[in-house]
Amino acid sequence: MEEVFTSQSRAVARIMTARQALLQDKDGMTAMSRDEKAARLERLERLLFDVRAGRTFDFTMPGASGEVRIWVSRD
Repeated sequence: MEEVFTSQSRAVARIMTARQALLQDKDGMTAMSRDEKAARLERLERLLFDVRAGRTFDFTMPGASGEVRIWVSRD
C-alpha cells in the first residue's frame, strides 16, 4: 500500500482527480458494476467534503496500483 503525507489542498486535488476519472468512465471500461461505481462516487464525494472541512486527516482511497493511505497535514 502506498502511503502519502500531503497538504489539504493536494489531498482535495487527488480526490477530485479520482472522482473525475470515475465520472468520465461512461462506457464502463472498468470492471465495476453500476452500483459499485455509485458507491465509490458517493464515498469520494463524502471524503471530499470531510477533507475540505478539516474533519478528516487520515484516509484510504483507491489508487492506480492499489490502495493509497493519505495523511493530511494540519496547517
